[in-house]
Amino acid sequence: MRFAVICSFMVAVNSQHALEKGKPRQHEGIDPYPQIHGGQRKGSIPAGSPDPFGNYEWNLKELPERFAYQSYSDIPVHIVGDPVQKDGFLDLDTLTSPNGSAMIRGAGFITAKFVQEGACWIEFDSASLAESGAIVFMSVSEGAIPGEVYDIPPTQYGSTYRLETNKQLYEGIFYTFINITHAGTKPWALSNLRRVCQVVPTNYEGSFSSSNDLLNSIWYTGAYTIKITQVGKGLYSDGGYLGSELKDRGDRIAFLGDAYATQGSALYAFGNYDMLARSINYTKDINNNIQPYWVMWVLSVLDYHDFTGDSATLHAMRPWAEQRLETAFAIAQTAGATPLVWSRDDERMGFGFESPNRPEAIRAFNALLVDAAKRYASVCRTVFENNTAADRYDFVATAVTRMIRADGTPWYAHFGMHASADAINAGLASPADAAAMLNGVFSDPLQLPSLSNFGSYFVLQALGKINATTQALYLVQRHWGPMLAQGATTTWERFDPQWTDSGCLPREFPPVNAMNDDTSMAHPWASGATAYLSKYGLGIRPIVPGFAQWQVAPTLVDDRLHHWLKGAVPTPHGAIELDMNVTRGSMRVTVPRGTVAQRVGLPTLGRGLRSIVCRTPTATLLIYRNDTKHYGGLGDHVPGLHGIVLSHGGAHVFVHDVPPGQYEYVLVWEHPGAVAGDGAAVADSKWDPNNTVFDFKAPLVGVDKTTSGDWQGTYGSKGHVLFGYDVDSGAPVTKLPSFIAGVYAVSKPPNAGGPPFPNPNTSFCAPKQHVFACAVQGRVTNDSRALAPATIGAERVVSAITSQRWASFHIDVVVAPQPVPPTTFNISFYMVDFDRAFIRQSLKVRDATSLATISPMVVVEDFADGAYVTYTYNHSMLVRFLQVPSRAGLQRGFPPRPVVSGVFFD
Repeated sequence: MRFAVICSFMVAVNSQHALEKGKPRQHEGIDPYPQIHGGQRKGSIPAGSPDPFGNYEWNLKELPERFAYQSYSDIPVHIVGDPVQKDGFLDLDTLTSPNGSAMIRGAGFITAKFVQEGACWIEFDSASLAESGAIVFMSVSEGAIPGEVYDIPPTQYGSTYRLETNKQLYEGIFYTFINITHAGTKPWALSNLRRVCQVVPTNYEGSFSSSNDLLNSIWYTGAYTIKITQVGKGLYSDGGYLGSELKDRGDRIAFLGDAYATQGSALYAFGNYDMLARSINYTKDINNNIQPYWVMWVLSVLDYHDFTGDSATLHAMRPWAEQRLETAFAIAQTAGATPLVWSRDDERMGFGFESPNRPEAIRAFNALLVDAAKRYASVCRTVFENNTAADRYDFVATAVTRMIRADGTPWYAHFGMHASADAINAGLASPADAAAMLNGVFSDPLQLPSLSNFGSYFVLQALGKINATTQALYLVQRHWGPMLAQGATTTWERFDPQWTDSGCLPREFPPVNAMNDDTSMAHPWASGATAYLSKYGLGIRPIVPGFAQWQVAPTLVDDRLHHWLKGAVPTPHGAIELDMNVTRGSMRVTVPRGTVAQRVGLPTLGRGLRSIVCRTPTATLLIYRNDTKHYGGLGDHVPGLHGIVLSHGGAHVFVHDVPPGQYEYVLVWEHPGAVAGDGAAVADSKWDPNNTVFDFKAPLVGVDKTTSGDWQGTYGSKGHVLFGYDVDSGAPVTKLPSFIAGVYAVSKPPNAGGPPFPNPNTSFCAPKQHVFACAVQGRVTNDSRALAPATIGAERVVSAITSQRWASFHIDVVVAPQPVPPTTFNISFYMVDFDRAFIRQSLKVRDATSLATISPMVVVEDFADGAYVTYTYNHSMLVRFLQVPSRAGLQRGFPPRPVVSGVFFD
């Protein structure tokens, strides 16, 4: 974790250094956007921020085009060459300096790294390339190996060469690659290699800093990702809305649900209300065909109104909000008969588009709908002054609530982590219910991270709402911290901490591909920790729309790791500022004009407060001592203070109805605390985010790379499945033990229900076939790496299961009805990289009923001679085989798919 912190600090330092070294150049006639202008740098870039313009402040009111792109350029900070012949590249390292120029004398490959990811394109200058006859291709990537944008010739503009991958020019670029495939007849100069990056003018009106450097980096990384993915006015774009990603892989469009989490953090980081209103309006007619997104869009409208008090936008969006709520209600009433298309990426929620209609997903959808309908009914009554509409959506919320409460005894008995989080957010859980959930579905650190950080946004909001700070803080650091430790400067589309636990990912490599072949590494939907750290960490949130009344109650302060905390939250009235310092013994709060701090929560740190002294610029007043809770009108005669009312509320003592002004509350706690400092230990080691030792229910027995295809006598003493072994039909050769009911490779998504999903009729893989698992047509061979036949005298066949729809597939192993206690068995999976395609793959193992992770993740590589991975367990299991990018296995931007040839029982 500390490595990530150090790296994030270096990013901030190097960002400005690279810009200053680069001296951005403009090339008349080919530059679509002007250089950054209309503002100035103020102070330094905040610690932990990857944004090279993190300290730049635009005068937004004077910009003639508020949402028009501006641009800047920078140069690489690291460059390496791999020439075909010695001295093929001369002075390559000068390209990391201003006006650098390298002499290219032969073929080879050049890799250049920039300080951080950006929304950019690549250019270089050369007055001699054209006449040299050399052939040059270029690639860009968000990671350290070429991605989907692979080997494209640059476009020439005079002596400037620009890589143009699409009509909007930009891609997500952290690395660029230059492939000189033909040396030509004479040397040529490659000069001024640079990125040109676009940005929509956006100011950081919010801020966050604390004694935990990792949290600071997480906050600013999320904010930076939102900033650079905003879509501005530019080439082929009217702009002015929240984007979804940087890489152009065909879905770089506005997504309703993505924007829900993105907006949640943007409200706290930027307060860019004009952009957010425009984005809501832009997406009102967008469908995305994803039903939960329709509800999330309504929640986005309500969140926006809570922050801004902008009733005009709320009124304007009313027809679309009601249409989406009515459609969602109609779906909910079918009780799963109208299948959901998608419901978050985690396996427990259906693994994206694979099996999205699982009961957990339906429960989560219904809880989202209750949340939206209840809140919408409230604005119908208070803003629209329309009791008929309010009654309608109260009815919707009540009707769906009845469905939820009829689910079991207690009603949440079958709710998993995601549905429980949505139920808490909807206000469905009583304090007793929430406590039971906290001790149940939220109690296991191993299970807490979702597959995507987008999914963790909902969980964090729920944990914040029930004051589960320990669990929430663990989730923030466990789910975002290892991502930053990998060198990320933007938030990724998906991230599983087990990827780093297992050593799947070399530093700055692309993520494991769980679904699509090219996982985005700049996805603002994963920025939700930024919102959590401000909303619940700083504890600042509106009580009345537009922050006319609000509360502050910081939670991320203690005697151990978090002894100081400060930040700002933008509001329509100006920024609310907080500065809490346990060592100093005070909490400073700025209440903007036009607002009232209805509740100012002073942390008790679990020790109680002995006294509170309130200081203003003009007065000092003792307002609390021991258990005296009300000092009547003592404050009435003090300028800037009114009658002071205090109350106790769990972890805080609250001062009520604080008017505009600047306040410092000097705090004395009842008992001495621990010595504050970054080196202090986490109070409960179970919730230490650096702890990667878990109680796995299905331990890994081992990985065997010596037995190869000759499995008899070593594996399969109780049964086997040889996938695709029938070369004519693709059917498996199967002999199952009595305790196993079936082994299934899922080849198409089910219509409904939970695992397992039996589908034994796996077909051959076919061109353009969209299936989740299929059999590679087997062929007879004498190669001992292929699995030996189960029948004496039969021919050996090389065959496997793979995927053509996703970059992963799963095998369901279903146990027969078991005695008590159930039979414990070893299960081994055999895989072979038969064609030596440099496949890298990982195995993620879950219980097939609860879908809880039950084993450490295993990475399998260098298995051209075959590998067996063995676990021990006693229940049904779901084993997902995932594609792991590798430099050697890259083929035109796509790593080879994972494979498995057989399953053996012992």
